[in-house]
Amino acid sequence: MMTRLRRSSFSRWTLAAGLLSALTLGGALHATPNRAQAAHSAATDTSTLSIGWAIETKTLDPVNKPQNPDIWVVVNIYDQLVRVGNNGATLQPDLATSWDISNGGKVYTFHLRPGVVFQNGQPLTAADVKFCLDRARDPNQLWSWTLAAVQSVDTPNASTVRVTLKHPWAPFLSDIALFDTGVYPAAYYKKVGAAYMSSHPIGTGPYALQEWKRGQYLRLVKNARYFMASQYPMQHVEYDLIPNDNTRLLKVEAGELDVDNVLPYNQIVALQRNQAASALLDPSTQTNYLTFNTHVAPFNDVKVRQAMSHAIDRASIVKAILYGYGTPANSFLPRGAIDYNASIPVPTYDVNLAKKLLAQSSRPHGFSMTMEIPSGDSISNEIAVVFKSEVAALGINVTIKPVDPTTLFNDQQVGKYNFTTNLWTNDIPDPDELVSFAVDYSQGAKSFYTFYDNPTIIQLSHQAEQSSDSATRQRLYYQIQQIWAQDVPFIALYYTPFVNAVSSHVQGFHENPLGYFALQGVHKS
Repeated sequence: MMTRLRRSSFSRWTLAAGLLSALTLGGALHATPNRAQAAHSAATDTSTLSIGWAIETKTLDPVNKPQNPDIWVVVNIYDQLVRVGNNGATLQPDLATSWDISNGGKVYTFHLRPGVVFQNGQPLTAADVKFCLDRARDPNQLWSWTLAAVQSVDTPNASTVRVTLKHPWAPFLSDIALFDTGVYPAAYYKKVGAAYMSSHPIGTGPYALQEWKRGQYLRLVKNARYFMASQYPMQHVEYDLIPNDNTRLLKVEAGELDVDNVLPYNQIVALQRNQAASALLDPSTQTNYLTFNTHVAPFNDVKVRQAMSHAIDRASIVKAILYGYGTPANSFLPRGAIDYNASIPVPTYDVNLAKKLLAQSSRPHGFSMTMEIPSGDSISNEIAVVFKSEVAALGINVTIKPVDPTTLFNDQQVGKYNFTTNLWTNDIPDPDELVSFAVDYSQGAKSFYTFYDNPTIIQLSHQAEQSSDSATRQRLYYQIQQIWAQDVPFIALYYTPFVNAVSSHVQGFHENPLGYFALQGVHKS
């Protein structure tokens, strides 16, 4: 998600501000005062897994504009009809044990898992699922576009949910595995409302909310009623808000914290020599970008965008800022994702070519521009400084303008920006999520808020959505990526792994490619 708030798409964008800032940490570690006061010490409690991160959870309502620190808690509280496997690439039964597809791919009939109860003891019924799906697809909701193909949701009986689509929709099963389709009791929501449920959630998932001290920690307790409870050894999972990079790592090394979820890249080598903890690098779908507002001249000129792309030395950015723990990006789709086109070359760092392209543009002698970056984000600032230096050779003068992250986020959505940094991680396996968000102007995100409007891409995207043939879909998505590479509506910079510092007392912990913590089987010695 830009984190498409989406997931992505700024939910991951907001996390990026904390993560990228952390990556520039250098020198010796020094402890600083810590705002978080954990409920229990991980050093003495082998039944609690404690995870430290830098961004606070704000809502536990799966529909209420959640961002990454919300989503990564929410997925442990609620279940969906279908869920994404721990590999981030497959779909598995969840509240539905099976489903039938009929009427030419337009009707999905889901058979609910028997005996499932909510964390308040209320039995799950098909009416609850219908209510939650209908709320998620309400056009006023942020993620409703993923369910735009749904015509109706019906409940033939208490254990069956039938979804009728307007037309065949290939990504449908992925779409209902998205976090926003998490199921909660309809009666409870109607009684307490969205605002109350956002801090008092009730789901059917492996963990329930036990305690939440805002600005300090959020603590979950194991749901003994969960249908796979035996696969979750940890009795508690605690998310500790620890903004300072040094403090988080010191706590892991001292046995006071189990996981540092925002480990700076320049600490990886040193940590590998530490017997108290280790650096865990997991494959991810994280991709970092520079995005244009194509409604602002001269960014509406493809030659200008192409010139700027070829003026950027991606390999040097990976080496200097990520300490080599990354790969220059060739596509807007994450490397290794379904239908990612590996044959597209990474744009060459070629100043002469960049000058030639700019000479063919509406601004052949250069221009002045503003680059907005989230204030307090040292990595975005570092990228901006490098970018400013590199495009200066083209006669482009860049003014770097730090903006409050929330303000910048809001400004992007309404086109009140020029050029900025962004980040994405997938939320579901199907490529339609990112394709729709990033390059399909007809969807809610207006092409990653670049306002790039290409009717050919929109047509290809809609064809892929309605095709059930995997080879056809791959061909269409490859073609979309090739057009994107030529038009450069935004610049893909690099791919990075997820990096966590994990205590040596913890076994089985991983972060899956979507960023979710894989808690099944996690235990402590």
